[in-house]
Amino acid sequence: MEELDFQGLLDKFGQDGFQKGEQVILGNFGTNQTLLSLIFQKPVNVKNIKVEEVHGVIIRGVDLVTDEQVVGHAITRVPGNRNSTKVWDAVLDRQLGLGQIIVTYNLPTKRILGDVGHDDHAFWRTYTIEGEDVFFEISETYPRKPFEEIGWIHKEEGNGE
Repeated sequence: MEELDFQGLLDKFGQDGFQKGEQVILGNFGTNQTLLSLIFQKPVNVKNIKVEEVHGVIIRGVDLVTDEQVVGHAITRVPGNRNSTKVWDAVLDRQLGLGQIIVTYNLPTKRILGDVGHDDHAFWRTYTIEGEDVFFEISETYPRKPFEEIGWIHKEEGNGE
């Protein structure tokens, strides 16, 4: 079972004037691939998967891509000392997505939103997925332009954050 901190989520978004469209994406803790496919009305796929191990930490980078453009990018840090061997091996194997690993091994987790932000060019979040056998630190960035082009969010001139 997964724990979510709804009040903490609302508090974070209330502080900086996030648009509703930004809030929906940044506050979603289901699979963003599904959510983005619904928003863009076309399949969004995980592409350009890069995985490397550096000093006992797996760094995993992916792009979320429609047939035409990158609509998101994620970088995940997977420290070896905070993940079970089966999770570590599954991340290195690249056959399952992070959420699929959690479901496959039936891992109880909680997700903690660390930071959110937005400026004229992008909006982003960092969060962790934590459990007894798993710890993922995830940073996601979404370029504004694709979302503005379809009217999901509106252009903000001079936001400057």
